Amino acid sequence: MRNLGIIIITSFLLSGCVTTKIMKASYSSQVDPDYLFSTNKAIAVLVAENENTLETKYYVNQVVEGLKERGFQNVYSYKNVNEATVPIDITVIINVSKKIDSYQYQGANLGLVDSGRTTTNCTGWGYSVNCTQNNQKTIGITGYSTKTGYLTGYYFAANWFSLPSEKKIMFTFAASFEDKCSDRAVYEFLIDETIKRVDFQKPNKYDYSVQMPENYSCVY
Repeated sequence: MRNLGIIIITSFLLSGCVTTKIMKASYSSQVDPDYLFSTNKAIAVLVAENENTLETKYYVNQVVEGLKERGFQNVYSYKNVNEATVPIDITVIINVSKKIDSYQYQGANLGLVDSGRTTTNCTGWGYSVNCTQNNQKTIGITGYSTKTGYLTGYYFAANWFSLPSEKKIMFTFAASFEDKCSDRAVYEFLIDETIKRVDFQKPNKYDYSVQMPENYSCVY
């Protein structure tokens, strides 16, 4: 019976530890008010030429599919743009990147400190007994010092150009500082949310959080 009780308690504690992950990020955009966006315009998704070109290529297909879900009928990647049956109207040049910054802060130093409790040890017998008191130690704060922390930022940027005029018509940017996720998970989250949030009529800038599905893991 005792073992059954332990199993029930353990199962309850484990089930209580399952929480829904909340992902946080920020979104900002600038848009040309004179440009008329429409879903029948053909788009080519390209990759920015920089130190992150190879990594960014992994996410081109996700951007293509995301734009199609937004209603754009003709969306091509750099790999099949030559197969387009209609003239390309818009090029979207994307880039993913990660930056690690350090910062200074005052942090506590831990060590052994007096607990305020004592123990008494006695030796001997009768008149020859000898007792000593010992202060008990515990883990506590022994002081403060300057420490170094690290902040990892993940970024997704997209520059939109009108191909006929070669002018920039929109810029979208997303950032997240999720520090317990894989790079891939954060990039995919940023791209998915950015495309969903693009407003073709006006610029935007805000922070947001998304409650992910139950048992979602951002480490893969």
